[in-house]
Amino acid sequence: YAHLYPGDLRSAADAMDAATYSEHFVAYDQQILDAAAATGALVFHGGTATTPDGRLVTAGGRVLNVCARSRGLSQALKKARDASEKIHFDEFATRWLTEYLPGRGLKLTTTDGYRQTIRNHLLPAFGRVLLADLEQQPELIDRYVTRKIQAGYSSKTVVNHLLCLQVMLKRAVRWRLIRTNPVSECERPRVRESELNVLTEVEISRLWSAYGELEREATSEEQVWWRLARTITFFGLGSAMRRGELLALRWKDVRLLEGQVQVREALVKSRFTTPKSRASRRMIELGPRTKDLLAEHWRQSPFQGEDELVFSHPEKGTPLDPGKLARVYLKPALERAGITKPFRPFHDLRHTALTHEAAAGNPMAYVQLKAGHSQSQITERYIHASQVLFPGAAARGEERMFGAARIH
Repeated sequence: YAHLYPGDLRSAADAMDAATYSEHFVAYDQQILDAAAATGALVFHGGTATTPDGRLVTAGGRVLNVCARSRGLSQALKKARDASEKIHFDEFATRWLTEYLPGRGLKLTTTDGYRQTIRNHLLPAFGRVLLADLEQQPELIDRYVTRKIQAGYSSKTVVNHLLCLQVMLKRAVRWRLIRTNPVSECERPRVRESELNVLTEVEISRLWSAYGELEREATSEEQVWWRLARTITFFGLGSAMRRGELLALRWKDVRLLEGQVQVREALVKSRFTTPKSRASRRMIELGPRTKDLLAEHWRQSPFQGEDELVFSHPEKGTPLDPGKLARVYLKPALERAGITKPFRPFHDLRHTALTHEAAAGNPMAYVQLKAGHSQSQITERYIHASQVLFPGAAARGEERMFGAARIH
């Protein structure tokens, strides 16, 4: 059935190896079989024929059906190909969001991110563009990148847009709507790592004092909230846990005597879910001060049951609102402490904790385990930010080299 392929691909087939043939012709193979099923024709290939229901038959007299019906098969194939080339990006996006994305078992934050990127960025740019045009005119994607950068979006944000588009168009290739993914060879903007916002030891001390001052100045009803805010802030610094992990921590996952905490859950967008990755499900060792802070919180908490949340509404025991905590308590505490530099509540508390862990000279493997990082490259960022790779290493090196020479 080589006569059913376009001429340029048919002439190139002889020069292709098996892998290349499979990559470029699989879409046509399936379209031929689909067209055969619609017309009732046999598809003949190499001495056998494939019936519409998938059975193979020998050549013989029935092969004549191929010749007799090839014209109808060719027309059906052309019709199917023409239909796929008239699909617009917004139509495909609707299918992708309803027929593909829900069945992937992805985390809520991931699916929400895809939906927001598609709704706010990709659809306005490519909505009425034909998939075939997007495939054949990759400059449309280059133009999109340039416009987003010029509009002030960060390189990392634009790269995330491209990753979303690449995942979508990979499925379009799988569904045989296009033959190649135009994003695969798109040049990504260079992503520069931003500087980490980290509190110094002095700023951390001032923050603790600021919380105490604000608690003493508050009404009796508000004082319990200020104590709770200070506890979760400094427990976050001591444990380096993510915001969602702090909000989902339960007493059954706390071993106060051993000074250990097991991370099993995360609260994301008001829903309890599993942690970010397999590495995020981890055991964290608490230092003595963080352990004492948590023990004091347990003694004061009216919610001490196994399944109760460690950090919860002081009267209801329900999950906390992280936005309110940051807006009403943490930000005013930062201002009272005289900390005016950019600082994202909870997010930069974790950065602060991990940077100080690295600066203390703890092994990178320990920092990675405590952080719950799946890749060591992520942890290396904190090692670099600490500016202390191996405390005491220089003195030990000198002692080995110059010890016998008694250099003064």
